This record gives sequence, C-alpha cells and structure tokens, in this order.
Amino acid sequence: MKNKYLKFALIILSILIIKPSFAQNQGVISGVVKDEKTGETLYGVNVYLKGTHIGDATNVKGRYSILKVPAGKCTLVCSMVNYVKVEKEIEVKDNDNISIDFNLVPDDLTYSEVVITATRNEELVTSIPVATDVLSTKKIENTNAKNVGEALQSVGASLIKSYGAVGSLETISLRGSTDSQVLILVDGQRLNNAQSGSVDLSSIPTDAVERIEVVKGGNTAMYGSDAVGGVINIITKSMTKNNSLDLSASGLYGTYNTHIYDVSARQGINNFDYYLSYNRTQSDGNYDYTDNTGAKTTLKNGDTKADNIFFKAAYLFDDNSKLSAFHKYYRADIGSPGSIDYPNYSARNKYNNNHTSISYEGLMAGPFAFNFNAYYLNQEQHYVNPESYLGIEENVYYIKALGFLAQAFTDLNQLGLLSYGYEFRQDKLSSNDLVNYAPIPFIGDHQRNVNSVYFQDDWKYDLDHVWKINVIPAVRMDNYPEDAIGSQYSPKIGINLSHNEEWRGAIRGNVGRVFRAPTYNDLYWPEDSWTKGNPDLKPEKGYTYDFGFILQFKSAGSWSIEATYFASKLNDLILWAQGTDKWMPSNVAKANTSGIESKIDWHGFNNIVNIQTSYTYMEAKDDSDDPETSGKYLIYRPKNKFDANMNLSYGITSFNLFYNYVGKRFHDALNTVELGSYELISANIGASPKLWGINWNFRLEANNLANKELQIVQGSPLPGREIRFSFGVNTSITDFHF
Repeated sequence: MKNKYLKFALIILSILIIKPSFAQNQGVISGVVKDEKTGETLYGVNVYLKGTHIGDATNVKGRYSILKVPAGKCTLVCSMVNYVKVEKEIEVKDNDNISIDFNLVPDDLTYSEVVITATRNEELVTSIPVATDVLSTKKIENTNAKNVGEALQSVGASLIKSYGAVGSLETISLRGSTDSQVLILVDGQRLNNAQSGSVDLSSIPTDAVERIEVVKGGNTAMYGSDAVGGVINIITKSMTKNNSLDLSASGLYGTYNTHIYDVSARQGINNFDYYLSYNRTQSDGNYDYTDNTGAKTTLKNGDTKADNIFFKAAYLFDDNSKLSAFHKYYRADIGSPGSIDYPNYSARNKYNNNHTSISYEGLMAGPFAFNFNAYYLNQEQHYVNPESYLGIEENVYYIKALGFLAQAFTDLNQLGLLSYGYEFRQDKLSSNDLVNYAPIPFIGDHQRNVNSVYFQDDWKYDLDHVWKINVIPAVRMDNYPEDAIGSQYSPKIGINLSHNEEWRGAIRGNVGRVFRAPTYNDLYWPEDSWTKGNPDLKPEKGYTYDFGFILQFKSAGSWSIEATYFASKLNDLILWAQGTDKWMPSNVAKANTSGIESKIDWHGFNNIVNIQTSYTYMEAKDDSDDPETSGKYLIYRPKNKFDANMNLSYGITSFNLFYNYVGKRFHDALNTVELGSYELISANIGASPKLWGINWNFRLEANNLANKELQIVQGSPLPGREIRFSFGVNTSITDFHF
C-alpha cells in the first residue's frame, strides 16, 4: 500500500516539476461591480483569477479587492448567478495596484447554475461532464417539501422510499442504485456511516438548506465508497449583507395534527457572518388505510416529534481566506408502527445526533491554494420494542465518525487545474442488545480507519473562443483495514464539449470504476438461530458510464433541454440469502442497469410561468447465474418515472402544481410480488405581501389531492390527502450594529 501511495506522489511531483516557476512578485486588483441595466452595485459577485482560487467576493457596496496577485499575464473572471460571466485578459506587474470595474448583463437564459460537487471546483452545469440537478432555495420553497427527502421527490432517475407520514424514514435510489449506494453530503462532508450505509433524509429539514446539488452516476474517483448511483450534496445557508440582520419565523398546521415551526437569524458584521436556525416538527400520523382484510384501519404509533438546531459562522480574512464552522443538533422521538402484516403499537425510535465541523479555505502559498476541513459526528439511536417475541427488546447504537480533509489546487496553465487531496475517516460503532434488560450478543464494538488520496486534472481548451473542450481525468485510492476490502483503486474520466455564446450547451460523457464497502451490519451481524454476518465479504464493485447532452437557449421564453443515456454493471453485490443453515450475506449478486433520463425546463412570459418535466426509462435487472432470479427486475426499481411541475408567479401571488408518476415495482427477487404504479398530485397557493417593511408569507398546501391509498414500500401505507396552512414573516434590518 505504501508503494502505491509513493507512486501517486511521484506522479504528481513530476507534473509539478515540469510547470514553469511562478513569479514571486505580487500586485493588487480592485474595483466595483454593477448591474448594467439598473446601475446598482451587486453584492456577492465572485471575481477571481481564472484557473486559481485567488479572488474575492463583492461587499454590500459592490467593491472587491484581490491581494497578492502573482505578477504576469492572467485572466480576470467576474461571475454571478443569473448574470453573463465576463472575462478580461490583464497583465500584472510587480507592486501594481490595478482598478478594474465590471458592468454585468442579466442572463436571459435564467439557467446560470454554478455547481461545486461534481468536480470540487465552481463550474456552470453546462461546463461539466456529469448530469447535475440543482435545487435552489427558490425551487425548494415552491414545493411542499419540509425535509430533504420530500424536496428530492421530483428529481429524475430517483425514487424516494417513504415509510409513512412526515418524519418517517425516507431513503433515495439514483439510477437503479440501492440507498446505501448513494453518497449523502452536508457541505461536502459524508453522512453515510459504516454501520448501515444509508441516510434518513427525513431527518434533515429544508429550513437551513441553501441549495441541493444532485450529481448522477458513479463518482467514486472523487468521493470514495457509496458514490455508485450518485452524490447528493446538501449545502447549508450562510452569508448575508454586511452590517444587516435578517430575521424570519414561520408556522404550519395541517392534517393529522401536524405542526412545523421554523425561526432563524442571519447577520453580517464586517468580515464576520453567522446563521442560526431552529426547527420543530411534530405530527400524530394517525391516518386511515385499508388493512389486509379490506377493512379501514387507523394507523397507530406513527407519530413524530423532532427538533433541529443549526448554527453556522464564518470570518473572512484580509487575504481572502475564510474560517468557518457549524454545529447541527438533531433529537427525535418517532413511533415505529411496523408493517400492516405485523403492526406494532408501542415500538419507538429515539435519536440524539450532533455534527460539528470546522473549515479553513483559500490559504495561499505561492502557486498553491489549500482548503482544510475537520468534522465530528456523534449519533445515538435507541430502538425499544416492548412487543418483541423475546420480551422487551432494546437495540442501542452509538456511532461516532471523525474526518479530516486536506485539499490543494495548482494551476498548471496549459496542463489544466490540478486538484488533489488526502482524506481520513474513522468510524466507530458501539452497540448493545438488551432483552428484558439483560444483554445478549449483538454487533459489538468496531472501528474502521480509512485513508484516501485523490487526484483530478481539469483541462480546458478553447477551440475558437466559442466552443470549448474540457477533459477531467480523476483517480482515487482508498485503503481499508479489513483484509477482504484492502485498497480500492478508482479511476474515472469525463469529457465535455461545450458552447457558450448566444446559446449554451454541451455534449458530455463519463466512464469510471465504482465500489461500496460492506457495512458493519453485513460483516458483524450476531449469529443467532436464523442469521449471522460474514466478515469475509468483499466490496461491491463495477463500472458506470453515461453520455448525453444539455442545451439552453432563448426562443419564446428560456429553454433548458437535456437527455442522458446511463448504464452500470456491478459485481459482487452483497445479498442476504438462505445459506446452508442460516440467512447470511455473500458476494453472489450481479446487476446490469441501463436507461435514459430526460428533462425539459421552460421559463416564459417574463418568468411568470415555469414548467419543468422529467422522464426516466430504466431497466435494472439481476445479472447473476442463479436461474431463478437471472434476468428478473431488481426490487424497487421502477421501469418508468415521470414528473411535472408548474409554477405561476405574478406580483405577490404564486401557484405551484406537482404531478408524479411511478411505474410498477417488485417487492421480491423472483418478481412474484408486484406493487402497482401510482400517481400523486399536489399543489399550493400563496401570497407574499410586504407591509410596514416586513415580508409576510401565507400559503395553503395540499398533498395527494386525489386522496389515493398507496404504498411505495410493501406494508408501509402512506397518508391520504393532507391540507396544510402556513404563515411566516421575514425582515432585514440594514446598517445593524450591536
């Protein structure tokens, strides 16, 4: 293993040696950025040297100042969402103090999403090789979503598996993956733990979310294990105008005695800013459903009580580096009603989770830029089941994760922007199983230390100043302590041919190796009369590839059209099955998945109307040698999925309509238990007047308008029609000082 790391180090050193020496002389670039049409100064505009992390963001007066600019020729880039990016060729001499102002033109295409998850660098969605969906604050607010799982429901090639009312377990599948094959990040930090591998998306409320980036397809070369079906990065809120204080509060009441409350404060004080929010979610979850006998029954023990507290703060130094930190606290008491076949009227799940992070970004040292991040997760889960056949059973999990990431960026001029880093992750599990308050053998205590290095080169070449080719090769090495997993080598390459003038578009494609390490549940599940784990499990592994296009243009409104063909071939999938004497996991399963996903997004009538549709056709099949299951569809992978959203916004009023269709799925590997297709229609209507300097928000929401009974997961009925009313206020106090 050490030799492999040494080879990587020698390769990167060779690349750096051939780069010309960098000038040590430095200068300063400063100026003002305005809106060309209104003449108003713009806040939060990014001004930076192309291909580097040297730059600044404009303050409340529209001013920027870039210090320590290396002498020589460079390209100065000025960019902001919903404005046309401007680039200027300049030359900086020793001790120069250059003034350069920008007048930005609004982007009529309205699709200027800048993403960071796909390549760890800021890029337009049309400039990267991978298909990426961006859910902005506005898009999330338009929906009826109260947590991240609900917000992702309309993403193409996805399936949200929901097990009940608000607050119940919600997991996601992307492009036919399992939920543990989708990597979930918060501000770039891994949430998937080594115990189960999946993340409950219902535990993350949307109140503190700035945007969600969904990167589809395998991305193990950048993020390691679990990024088989894709990566979802939940980016939290921060930053407000200097010397201003933003305050907001809202409350919601709805069917099944559902209450949701949110309060938040956000303030910028010179170079310091912070964000603080509190969310309370509770619901009785006592909706009616039809049981197996055909009788109407009221769900019992489906209630939820959850609290979320989020605090984030940052300080921007004079050299444009930034120190930031956040802490997230989650506490919940949630009923576990079981399935309709085996209802449970008293089992409870109790959670007590803490997540702390600290980051330092933008440290410069000659030609190098550095980012550092460290985080700590402490998760506690207590499952108590007084109705167990053994008696009173209690499962207790204490999950701790400590992580550190050091990233570096080097501009290699014609050779591209090189990104590379080292990542360390330690996962600890302590667990107990008590029956009638006496301990019995369980998963036990385990620790996993994973060391990783990655390299990526972002190489761009302007063909004629309009067409640009972008090639992104990447590779990652992950070293696991378990002998059966060992070292995993994950290469990937992406290619993007883009056009960026009166219309924007790209032809793109990717191919790469992916893997997923077995979880503690797979490896160490305790042996009893029926089951046992398998400590000799190998990782799931295989290849994913895709190719497609994206096109953005203006004609009778603004259009964004994209389509992607995707495929994956996975081997050594972990399957729990009946062995010679017990149920246990083994690397016997194989999967072959392919499909086409498409999306059309249209804004018209001066952005009064927005209509978005997405359709996915997918075939995810068993590819193993088992004659009984080979060629069968994998469970809970629908062949067809269609989503349509319409948004009407005029003046202070808005109306949103949502339609979701999911085709039939199978509950078992033999495809004998079929869950029929279903349709969901939801809507909301709202008004946002401004009175006395305060923004008021009123909204009426309806979920499942047709009041249909359905089960996404066999045995877990979902609520019927839900009606909710919400009321909120928010205001901004400018020039606020303590």
